[in-house]
Amino acid sequence: MEFHALQFNAILHDWKANRAEVERLISEINLTEGDFIVLQEMTDTGWSMKLDRIVGIRTVDWACTLSKKYNCWIQVGWADREGERGKNCVTICGPTGDSVGTYTKVFTCNPMRENEYFDAGNELLIVDLGELLVCPTICYDLRFPELWRIGALAGVDVFTVSSSWPQRRIAHWEILLRARAIENQAFVVATNRVGKDAISQWGGRSMIINHMGDVVCQGSELNTETISANIDAKYARQWQNEFKVLKDMRKEMIGSCKVTKIKA
Repeated sequence: MEFHALQFNAILHDWKANRAEVERLISEINLTEGDFIVLQEMTDTGWSMKLDRIVGIRTVDWACTLSKKYNCWIQVGWADREGERGKNCVTICGPTGDSVGTYTKVFTCNPMRENEYFDAGNELLIVDLGELLVCPTICYDLRFPELWRIGALAGVDVFTVSSSWPQRRIAHWEILLRARAIENQAFVVATNRVGKDAISQWGGRSMIINHMGDVVCQGSELNTETISANIDAKYARQWQNEFKVLKDMRKEMIGSCKVTKIKA
């Protein structure tokens, strides 16, 4: 399966302009039926805690229209709201234009005060695409390997990451992504925004990493671009059978989290 990670300079709170840019980038990809596109955290608004500016704009409906148009899978980032509190989400949209499943960010970025406005999720989502299992995550989740271990135990082949990762900590980005791939013997497809807004200078460097921790392809720190790579889950599974690290995990030390599996 071909995976694509899009990175672009999101204009803060300007969902119309950001959607136009995403649509332009997707139109330039040489897509085939069943490809998987990973978009940034809070794709069409940019990462923000101003709930009145980022909720209620039908982001998932828009992304599902695109996934149906191009007969592909799209992971889109967006913000939901319950009362006065927000939820930082990604939804996977299917080739038929349906919303397959939604994941809520388990680890809010409290150093950037996200917990003051957003509630954390409490479950992991795994989507069975037939040939492989995909587990979506969001940005700061990357720093917490215990969450990823639960996905590995459930047989995840590809972890997808939608991010708004600041440039000042971009060196951590690659190290953590490669570590998550190595320790879980799985592929990682991670997208991160570029540009600068009132909140931060964003670091780009979207990456696709294989099950051995090798960077297959990556974007720059500054440019709007798409990176693409073919992922065949059999190679990760072969490595898991050859070097059985996951068999040596001590499950009692990992903790628990609800896991929802969806057959797409």
